[in-house]
Amino acid sequence: MSISANGEPEILPLTEDLSLISDGRPSGNGPAWVESGLRRRFLRRLRVAVALAAATVLLWAVGFWAVTRPFHEDWPRTGATVVRTHEYYAKGQHCDVYLRLASAEPPRTVMFSGYAPCSGLPPGGDNVTVAVDPVDQNSVHIIGYDGPLWADIWLPATVFALPVLWASAYLLFVAVRFRRVRKTGGDRPWREVTARFVSRTHYRGIITSRLWAVDAEGKERTFLLSGTATDLPGFASARPGSIMTFWLVGDGGGNVLVSQSGSGRAGTASIRVPNEFELRAMA
Repeated sequence: MSISANGEPEILPLTEDLSLISDGRPSGNGPAWVESGLRRRFLRRLRVAVALAAATVLLWAVGFWAVTRPFHEDWPRTGATVVRTHEYYAKGQHCDVYLRLASAEPPRTVMFSGYAPCSGLPPGGDNVTVAVDPVDQNSVHIIGYDGPLWADIWLPATVFALPVLWASAYLLFVAVRFRRVRKTGGDRPWREVTARFVSRTHYRGIITSRLWAVDAEGKERTFLLSGTATDLPGFASARPGSIMTFWLVGDGGGNVLVSQSGSGRAGTASIRVPNEFELRAMA
């Protein structure tokens, strides 16, 4: 049992209704989440998530810029005659318009494909003005018929935006986790706690361990510690009745950081006082 400067036992508040007596400080007075390497680990994940989100946004922007070149580049224009049209269905109505370029020597035919029925594009025999891609002479844009081309652009643009959404969601998840771990650890140092392991349950990858320890009033209290097997490796293999010594630090709201000697790394977990139903289920 650790004694504070005023001669009283050192108390570790974990939830509103659970405060345990600490055995002392197993290491220095530095913040637990810094000394344990948790800050470094979560900062690394955060940097990877930021880089991934930035890369997907950049790639999408470059791709969108490339497919919208007819609208923001000044392509040379020339006259053309519609030779024929061909309508087909592929996840929507499409129309291929075959055009004979007036300025081409020798005369040649190019194709414009639009996401629209042929009734929305010039019919065979019409004379139109087209913009010709200076990089690819076979790529043209019929002036005055932007709608079918935009419709053909928005579908792949939306599909290719999905990785951006996934990367952004991952970034948000990592940022929230980083903030929660930082708030849980704060500037508080580790506190050592000794408890008796009673039992555990597994549910969807989460281990919930039932433990007994002495609380702030000197009474033995039952509490539950929940986390993944990666974060709580020692609790995944502990035997009922064994005495466990581990390090804790928490925000007082049930969120804790946990470290065990020999586990190699600290982890995150939650702690709470069980209700009667949970006690019967774990009995």
